[in-house]
Amino acid sequence: MEKMQYSKANRYLRNTDFNEKLIDRGLKTAAVILLIIAVYTIAFGENNIFEYFKKIQIRNELLAQINQIKKENQDLEKKIYYLQNDPFYIEKIARENLGLMKDDEEVYVIVGMNKNQEKENQENHQEERWIDKIKAKYQQFKLQ
Repeated sequence: MEKMQYSKANRYLRNTDFNEKLIDRGLKTAAVILLIIAVYTIAFGENNIFEYFKKIQIRNELLAQINQIKKENQDLEKKIYYLQNDPFYIEKIARENLGLMKDDEEVYVIVGMNKNQEKENQENHQEERWIDKIKAKYQQFKLQ
């Protein structure tokens, strides 16, 4: 009878060792699978690490644009304030943009640019040149 009990106990111990090894293998396998899934999700998932860095870069670019637009907005607000309140600034803008002058003033136009500089200026300035504006205003006043 002791032999039977010994063999039963031996089988039981063997089965528990086997079960423990099986559980250990299962846990290790599950941990490896979870690790692989986590790495795959981080590297290749919908919101992977590369997309995250792209979004950070886009966010920084947008913040830079916002700051630039805020600065432009402040400059425009200053310009509006000066145009509404400062007669000297209004006169300066009228002289620069419209080519206006006082009765006792003379305007000197310096001609004789290099052809290379003239080409660069034509490429850079697609709008009407300021000298053309002055000539047109002069012609209007000359006709009257």
